[in-house]
Amino acid sequence: MKVYRVEGPAEVKQAYPCATEGGHFWEEGLPLSREWFAENLGRYVEGWHAADEAGRVVGHLYWAPSERALVPYRLEEGAAFLYCEWVQRAFQGQGYMRLLFDAFVEELRAAGCKGILVDGTEIEGYMHRRHFEKRGFRPLGEGLPMYLPLNQETVWVEPLTPRIPTERTVPVDVLIIGSRFCPVGATTVLYLRRAAEDFPGQVVLREVPAGREALEQYGVADGIFLNGRTCFFAPTPEAQVREAIRREIGSP
Repeated sequence: MKVYRVEGPAEVKQAYPCATEGGHFWEEGLPLSREWFAENLGRYVEGWHAADEAGRVVGHLYWAPSERALVPYRLEEGAAFLYCEWVQRAFQGQGYMRLLFDAFVEELRAAGCKGILVDGTEIEGYMHRRHFEKRGFRPLGEGLPMYLPLNQETVWVEPLTPRIPTERTVPVDVLIIGSRFCPVGATTVLYLRRAAEDFPGQVVLREVPAGREALEQYGVADGIFLNGRTCFFAPTPEAQVREAIRREIGSP
């Protein structure tokens, strides 16, 4: 068992072990996500990988410095924002996540990082807040991320206000902001591209790259919106994506 920094193309080619443990339809989006990771490594994303004895990547931890993090907040500089972490189910409970997180924290402490922010979820099995509470993370306030102090007791965080347009000129206006970082979102992007081709004249698909400009314009870092409404946050099979498009076409 070992952990190491994601630093170049060889490591990026093994990114997202969450999608490669078998049986996940969202593995289809893996090439798109790895392409995004390669384009943005050292800018909007940093990472750590955990490998088993055979050298296979079985766990990851992806993050960004607060001044470059693609999240729907204005953040104090000098902190870190943890995007996501995962260890393949067959390797959970064997110390991989502890090793990943300890290496991450050790590097940040040495660099004088103020602390670590994360959006804990209420979703069992994915970034649940109780896992972070056990490590010492505490909420900064209602609607704000959780925070683990390293070299500073607290940091300021200001939520952005979403500004998603709702006007449309066709039955279905699809706005994709980012949504390539995670293979789940990237797979949905592929489904929507195909659906837009299959419903010519009825679906307009707009893709906005994740970045500071998108944050300032829309107040969100990542998301898929059908006629101004958030859709497809969770893994969604292609049949359900197409059904959502059909419903929108049929609605007044």
